[in-house]
Amino acid sequence: MLANRTTRWRTHVKSALASTISRTHELGLAEALARGPERPLILGYHRIVDDFAGTARDEMPSMLTSTAMFERHLDLVGSRFRFTTLDEIGEHLAEGRPFTERVAAVTFDDGYRDNYEQAFPILKRKGIPAAVFVVTDLVGQRRWQIHDKLFHLVRKAFGAWDDPHREMSALLRRLDLPAGQLLRSRASTSSPMMTVSALLPDLSMANIGRILAALEASTGNGFHNIALSLTWPMIAEMHRAGITIGSHTQRHVSLPAESSGTVVAELEGSKRAIEEHIGVPVTHFAYPGGQFTPRDVDVLERTGYRFGYTACPHQDARHPTLTIERLLLWEGSSVDGDGRFSPAILHCQVHDLWPPARTCGRVHHV
Repeated sequence: MLANRTTRWRTHVKSALASTISRTHELGLAEALARGPERPLILGYHRIVDDFAGTARDEMPSMLTSTAMFERHLDLVGSRFRFTTLDEIGEHLAEGRPFTERVAAVTFDDGYRDNYEQAFPILKRKGIPAAVFVVTDLVGQRRWQIHDKLFHLVRKAFGAWDDPHREMSALLRRLDLPAGQLLRSRASTSSPMMTVSALLPDLSMANIGRILAALEASTGNGFHNIALSLTWPMIAEMHRAGITIGSHTQRHVSLPAESSGTVVAELEGSKRAIEEHIGVPVTHFAYPGGQFTPRDVDVLERTGYRFGYTACPHQDARHPTLTIERLLLWEGSSVDGDGRFSPAILHCQVHDLWPPARTCGRVHHV
């Protein structure tokens, strides 16, 4: 109860601060600090669902945005930016030609089917271009995204364990995995979502598979409805309608945790699969989880991608167009202490008017 009151108080303070900053910017007093035309705004989403509250009871909340909230985001951003394609933004960045107006693009990671069922009709109705980065091995398959499966198993285990931090640490040690490095504090096991966020960046797909097997052996799976991925016919229809289709690897691997050979295979294989189905070169790539190292950026260039997208402002100075920043959003990104949409908070986010983040927890170095 105390934690909930503290969170709500912090959100009220955040909302009040956002209102002050937003009004200051609207009056032209913070223009020099705001995002200018030289920094295109690229929004990143995962799932668009009809009912956030209902879906969030069973799924990872930070992956979800309701259709109503998505439209609010688009309307506010559209009133301040011109929506455009990743190709237009990429060409300007590659040629060093700054925009003379503020522009924005919409992207989706992972290739969930609700991108087609929920987001695509909204985008068509509003005439807004977008891009979808797909995990190619899951296209048309009734299989879990790796983070969704891990979330469901961790949540089931937490419901059975008296001390999740102790039990998860013990499980990792039994697998000869560095529990202290992966779970740096009790905060990393404060919720299933926090645990998934702590584990994924530093683990190879093989080691995640070992954890999944150990969790299933310990508590069973308890799976129900799988959040389905797009099919190739859906992707082809979206592509014909002007949606850019990019790669998000074959299996949603954390590139820094994999061998060089695996990174090459993931980037080449996903690129080839998409090109075979839509018949055009694939030049856009989004790093799973926003994790990348200089080695991964080099491989991306060698495999023929022209543009790469992160989940934070970190860039590789050698390849700025392969490490383009994005603003990732979800339902809770722009709500006040009462859970209502706050235009002021979103205004501050899209104009980059918040104070700099303390530390980026993503992997960017070997």
